[in-house]
Amino acid sequence: MNLRLPTRALAPMIALAVLGGIVATFMVYRTLPAGSSEADLPTAASLAKHPKLPKPAAAKPAAKPAAAKAKAKAKVAAAKPKPKAKAPVKAKPKAAVVVPAQAPVRPLVQQPKGDPVDANGLPLVLSRALAQHPVTVVALYDPSADIDGMALAEARAGAAEVKAGFLAINVFNEPQVRPLAKLLGVLNSPSVLVYKRPNTLFLRIDGFSDRQTVAQAAANADQ
Repeated sequence: MNLRLPTRALAPMIALAVLGGIVATFMVYRTLPAGSSEADLPTAASLAKHPKLPKPAAAKPAAKPAAAKAKAKAKVAAAKPKPKAKAPVKAKPKAAVVVPAQAPVRPLVQQPKGDPVDANGLPLVLSRALAQHPVTVVALYDPSADIDGMALAEARAGAAEVKAGFLAINVFNEPQVRPLAKLLGVLNSPSVLVYKRPNTLFLRIDGFSDRQTVAQAAANADQ
């Protein structure tokens, strides 16, 4: 069985389709830029191939101008407090140094060059002893020898008995021994030399001598 729509029912539908096409065509013309022709209109085939148009890229926010950045930096710099300048440190005054007055320096007495002797060649210590005593007993000794210490004590005691002068000379004291060695030759220790004024050797005793022997020799030299 064939169904046929009446012509009156189709007329309004055709009119609506035509009107829709006109409206669509008008809208497409409005969206086209100036100078476009009908050839540029999208066809139904192109629309079918590209159903979705790409979304326009989002616009990036405009960069802040350099002047705004410089202004912001200036504000930050102004916000920082400037360091306070340190006050100059005053130097402490130094205490005055008091220098004590020094005693005047006395000139050193120059010792005679060589061995100290008198005009006759005797050691000065012996000539000074003879100036005080007409007879002087000289005892030569070695301080490291025991027997020399005993002989020294006996010679001192014998000179004291007759009130004669006494002089002890260490054989290692070269300034005093060397002048005597020049006058008398080799000297031994212990030994006793009996001198009388002014510079005469009265008696020489080598070896150990007791106090009686020394006292008798000094008494004979004083006669």
